[in-house]
Amino acid sequence: MKKILITSALPYVNNVPHLGNIIGCVLSADVFARYCRLKGYETLYVCGTDEYGTATEAKAIEEKCTPKEICDKYSQIHREIYEWFNISTDVFGRTSTKLHSALVQKIFLQLYENNMLIEKEVEQPYDEKLGMFLADRYISGICPYCASEDARADQCDKCGKLLTYSELKSPKSKLSGAKPILRISRHLFLNLQKSQAPLEKWIKEIEKEGRWSANTIAIANSWLKEGLHARSITRDLKWGVPVPLKGWEKKVLYVWFDAPIGYMSITQSMVSDYMKWWGGDENVHHYEFIGKDNVPFHAITFPATLLGTGKKYTLPHYISSTEFLNYESGKFSKSRGVGVFGNDAKNSGIPADAWRYYLISNRPETADTIFSWDDFGKKINNELLANFANLANRTLVFLQNNFEGVVPSVQFTQEDREFADAQRVKIAKIDSLLSQVKLRAAIAEFMSASAAANAYFQANEPWKKIKEDKQRAGTVLNMLINQICDLAIVCQPFMPSFSQALFSQLNISPKKWDEAGKLTIKEGHKTGKPAHLLSPIEKKTLDAFKKQFAGKQKEMEKNKKNNPSTSKQKGGEKEKVSPLALEDLQLEVGLIEDVKKHPDAQKLYIEKVLLSGGEIRQVCSGLVPYLEENELLAKTCIIVKNLKFAKLRGVESQGMVLAAQSGEELELVSPDAVAGAKIEFEGISAPEKPREISIDEFFTISLEAKNGILYANGKKLLISGKPVKLSKLKNAKIS
Repeated sequence: MKKILITSALPYVNNVPHLGNIIGCVLSADVFARYCRLKGYETLYVCGTDEYGTATEAKAIEEKCTPKEICDKYSQIHREIYEWFNISTDVFGRTSTKLHSALVQKIFLQLYENNMLIEKEVEQPYDEKLGMFLADRYISGICPYCASEDARADQCDKCGKLLTYSELKSPKSKLSGAKPILRISRHLFLNLQKSQAPLEKWIKEIEKEGRWSANTIAIANSWLKEGLHARSITRDLKWGVPVPLKGWEKKVLYVWFDAPIGYMSITQSMVSDYMKWWGGDENVHHYEFIGKDNVPFHAITFPATLLGTGKKYTLPHYISSTEFLNYESGKFSKSRGVGVFGNDAKNSGIPADAWRYYLISNRPETADTIFSWDDFGKKINNELLANFANLANRTLVFLQNNFEGVVPSVQFTQEDREFADAQRVKIAKIDSLLSQVKLRAAIAEFMSASAAANAYFQANEPWKKIKEDKQRAGTVLNMLINQICDLAIVCQPFMPSFSQALFSQLNISPKKWDEAGKLTIKEGHKTGKPAHLLSPIEKKTLDAFKKQFAGKQKEMEKNKKNNPSTSKQKGGEKEKVSPLALEDLQLEVGLIEDVKKHPDAQKLYIEKVLLSGGEIRQVCSGLVPYLEENELLAKTCIIVKNLKFAKLRGVESQGMVLAAQSGEELELVSPDAVAGAKIEFEGISAPEKPREISIDEFFTISLEAKNGILYANGKKLLISGKPVKLSKLKNAKIS
């Protein structure tokens, strides 16, 4: 029998989860787990808190307590938030347990006995002020690949690249601010080179069968293409799983070595025969739900660890990874008070299922998405309430008022049968999409089925038929009551509380998936008391939330306006970048003659752009998530011509192509002009010999579209005296 093992990336225990954390892993996994149970599969959904490592030690220092106290506090916070969100884990555990340490040490020793570990002496960052070796998370600096100024010594969250301390530019201790020095320390490394061949073979099979998401495959193949290198799996810390070898008593195992094994140890805490799930049984299908920043660990190092033991373990055959959910105009930040966190949602007075609906419908499956209060209000009021909730309420109220809540007899017409058949097709499509973990498309199809039922209600006008032809009105209500039942069935994975409320109002027990579409509620059935599933969210409430969760963002924007110069990191000091004068910005119309995808960056295109005098420039642009290659080829564009050339993931970019973005919508700035046409600014003469400018200088310019017309620092962009215009978007940011 098919068995479904579902794991959500274990949320780290040093903070409260925000909405991006929730949809990225635990909620997505929950939707799929609920679906699998409804289908009758033997299902086990495993989650818990990841508790070891440097971040916990750092949080303990910050809160002046022990790491154990931090874990106890935040594990309970996580548990309560997930319970409020109706996350239906079969087991929710922790990694700071004796059981977990024992299993991690067992797998470590299997690797050791299989000659998969290498001992090396390495120079390691040391904080002389504090007298301690610095773990990766205690060091920040500039990423050598994307120039992010907040990269850690183990990974850059912006570009996802795994790093080493020696690669990081301008490193400094997060604990003291001092520049670390290097001292010798002895460590153990996982020999990933020995795992490369079996990993490549395994991943090729997975890619052929389409069992991983496209971004997961791309990241894994990028790693394999570069060649795998030995990775250190020990750390100079106290809070972690001790290394079980003589002479290594002062070391612990790296958190990214022990954390994925937490899926297994947490299973073991509930299921005595945990190897029934983790012993490589071909009937067990393992689905992992993770964020894109966790892909290298789950697609490469975790399977390499299991393969390296020489034992048979269940591998992550299905990986569903999400991009990032951002907040309004930036990132979630607990320290800056920016964004909605799990406890904020819990205290908002808005039902959990409304939050679930919004997050699933906005799930960042192929590209980053944005949470905005305006969009949240529209989706809840104009979609969830106006479409689904109102349909259920007015159907049940109409039945109560006109038939005393008793389902009437039917005389279905051919049109009725065709409508029911069309709804069955939609249910089958939802089924197919959920089986492929395409949650966003599945919930959209659910809303499409609800909209079709609304259209059936309107077209058949039961409020008129009840006066003219009660039999026909009864037939329509019979069909609609069964549609409400079907919607209650298929919305169980998405909105379990709303589903349960509808089953109660229908006065029936919850039904399994295969009962949907069968018109199971028969003549004479007495329904329960109708009630509203949710109320509209008023604009003043949304505005209040927007203000409440903006944190220090408004203050930062105010300071930016008062002091428009930006700053960049240089050798550990802040160097001011003066605002760029428009006279020094050279923009020119180009023609895109060739487009191809960047070989090592899944979001980048490489374009060949024709400029004046027949000059061809090569430009890298992050347009892959928004535009197909044929939507760029042979199109005009505007290029920042005097921008300093830069290498993006190994490919030189000789300028920047401008695009307009409003929310999730993006439009290439494509003027009606010939290649080589010069862009001027209203009332300002173009420079004869413009100097080279940096990317930081460019970003001091305010580029935007208002009513479809482009402005730079409030001045219109002109070609031959005519304003440059967008074809679709009206108001947007330009970059």
